[in-house]
Amino acid sequence: AVPRHAPLLPHHLAEKAMDAAACIGCGACVAACPNASAMLFVAAKVSQYALLPQGQPEREKRALAMRAAMDAEGFGHCANEYECEAACPKEIKISNIARLNREYLRATLVSE
Repeated sequence: AVPRHAPLLPHHLAEKAMDAAACIGCGACVAACPNASAMLFVAAKVSQYALLPQGQPEREKRALAMRAAMDAEGFGHCANEYECEAACPKEIKISNIARLNREYLRATLVSE
């Protein structure tokens, strides 16, 4: 049996979700990026929900939709310049972009 006050989410995942949730959507990352990529902003949002139980029902749909929206709006792709991370006032880490890419790959494999 699970103890009554056991956390619903392992601490390390809760920390990662909270770090991603700190994004305020200010656009500093997009402005700093040589490719005008919105990857850090989008990655923070996708990561936040992918790590939480509440985000599981629409996990694949969210990753596909966010990636499609970025493409439709003409945002560039990440070139690993790390300018976004340096410019972010909330210190969102670029590792969230790797999580976004994993979520997108997972979603494309699940939907096929």
